Amino acid sequence: MENTEAQAIATLSKPVDSLGRGDLVAIHEDYKIHDLEQFQNGRDRARGLLKTPSFEDFKSYVLSAEPQHNEDGAITLTGAPVFVDHKNVSATAVLNFAAKGFSQGHCDHKALLQLEPTVVWSKLNALKDRKLSQRDFAVFLEDWVSVLEITDADGNVIGGAQALAAVRNMKIDSTVSSDHSVGNLSESRSRFEQVEARSKEDFTPAYFKIRNSAYFGLDERLIVLRLIVNTNEDKPTFSIQIVKEELLLDEIIQDFKAKVIELLPENPVRIGTFAA
Repeated sequence: MENTEAQAIATLSKPVDSLGRGDLVAIHEDYKIHDLEQFQNGRDRARGLLKTPSFEDFKSYVLSAEPQHNEDGAITLTGAPVFVDHKNVSATAVLNFAAKGFSQGHCDHKALLQLEPTVVWSKLNALKDRKLSQRDFAVFLEDWVSVLEITDADGNVIGGAQALAAVRNMKIDSTVSSDHSVGNLSESRSRFEQVEARSKEDFTPAYFKIRNSAYFGLDERLIVLRLIVNTNEDKPTFSIQIVKEELLLDEIIQDFKAKVIELLPENPVRIGTFAA
């Protein structure tokens, strides 16, 4: 009993022991570390996440969070790195990426610029590669015909009323031809079926063009849509494809990156995401 009490007294007299390696110390297992920050009037350091669709609000927050005072009391800019996510058209500034006296900060104080898609871009992405009935596509065309430039397969411009009439009056035509040949020692037969979607109107729409920025705050660009008519069923079904979609998405993200660089010329801007 006396020996146990003596060991406890010896342990309590030296609860912390330096290991002589960097900042490592040995702490008695009965001691627990408590963070008392929650009982203070404020935090020990800034941390959190601002999320905004506004270029200007993103800029003002990043610049207001970056200034720090050096030993002389002068304000210096840390130049927080900004990472542009090419898949989500967003940019994240890590405001405490660096910390004085350390190779890296806690990286938990961030500002996120998340652009919002326009109504046009949201609608096109909801419709692309989706099969629409003749009635549903006609309704879509009727609602959007005023902002679309419509052309046929040869590039001739078609009026909205003509294009709408062509879609409403389209039907499936099927043609079957047979070949039959007989020889002394052989006989061959072949059957060929041709299915085609035809309209009673003179002009059939093939492409739709619209000028839009895709995301609020970016430059306006030309978006071209290709009309696909499916003839596998008794009635035609319609779908649209965004022509050269991958190249268009690359243009959008490069435009976004250029605007972020213009917004924060003193900050390093890179395409990619960052996780600490």
